[in-house]
Amino acid sequence: MREGEQIFGAMNCDGCHGGGGTGWVGPSLVDGRWRYGGEDGALFQSIYYGRPRGMPAYGGILSAGAIWKIVTYIRAQPVPKVVPTQSWE
Repeated sequence: MREGEQIFGAMNCDGCHGGGGTGWVGPSLVDGRWRYGGEDGALFQSIYYGRPRGMPAYGGILSAGAIWKIVTYIRAQPVPKVVPTQSWE
C-alpha cells in the first residue's frame, strides 16, 4: 500500500484525482461511483490503457506490478465523510 501511495504521488495521480483519490479535476476514486467498473481488474485496465476524456495510459510507463500497487493503494483509502461527488449506494 505504501509503495502504491508513493507511485500515486510520483505519477501525479493526485494532480487530477486529488489527495487520497477524493476527486478534483478527475473523478473521485473513493466514492463508489465508477464509469468503467469498480472491480480491481477494471481499475487496472483504466490505469494501464487509459480512458477517454483525460485519463492517460500508463501501461507503457509503469509495470503491471506498479499498477497493481496503485490499485491496492486506492482500495485502502477510507471513504471521507465529505467527498466532492455523491455516492449512489
